[in-house]
Amino acid sequence: MSIIVKLTEKKGFSIAESKIADYIIANKEEILHLTVRELAKATYTGSSTVMRVIKKVYDGSFSDFKVDLAYEFHNARDSESKIQFQIQNQETAFSIIEKIARVEKESINKTQSMQNYQQIERVTKLINEATIIYIFADGINEQVGHEFKYMMARIGKAVEIAKDDFWVSLNCLSETSRPLAIYINHREHNLSLLEKVKLNHKIGIKGIAITGYTNSTFETGCKEIISIPTGVSYSDLAPVIYTTSIRYVLNIIVSCIIATNH
Repeated sequence: MSIIVKLTEKKGFSIAESKIADYIIANKEEILHLTVRELAKATYTGSSTVMRVIKKVYDGSFSDFKVDLAYEFHNARDSESKIQFQIQNQETAFSIIEKIARVEKESINKTQSMQNYQQIERVTKLINEATIIYIFADGINEQVGHEFKYMMARIGKAVEIAKDDFWVSLNCLSETSRPLAIYINHREHNLSLLEKVKLNHKIGIKGIAITGYTNSTFETGCKEIISIPTGVSYSDLAPVIYTTSIRYVLNIIVSCIIATNH
């Protein structure tokens, strides 16, 4: 989950911590030039409170936090222009060719702005430590999962698409096996998937969520939550948008696995 998303959601923040988060979001340019003490003074809080906020949204120093925050703000600005998602009646092939290219490019740009390289490094570590990975997805997301399975097979990493007999198949694993679950989701109320997250967490299976919607179930049942764009369900091109975003995230993960195993 990106720094900006964490600062905006303010999960578990006190009143003073929320005040600091709001100030950072509202003063994008100024914050990059402030010290911890200056930020505390500007928000009428203390330096220790400022550092608690930083630790809640970032794993590193205040200086590194500002560098990565600046990068996210820059990418967010580049992604602010709205895409014309709908296909118009009698729209020309020329217009559609240009529109699909723009939709995919802007979907990737928006997804990129939501990523945090430290989180991707943690996800890479989790996947490298796992002996087998199970993909939990439905509909078109399951097809994207199959593509991920194919790419991972090429580098010798076992990936399976979880079926209804998943929990039975777990009994066939050796005691030294280290299964990992990856949940792929673009819907706000995917109750079936959320039940699987709860059950896997209960039996001790670590999880990674790639999702447009976060909630307490994902936060409790997953070690990492990777955010993708939301709010496009009304669009004719919604499947193009969210599958492009999911593929982009999975391609990043596969490439990081390759890079760490050369």
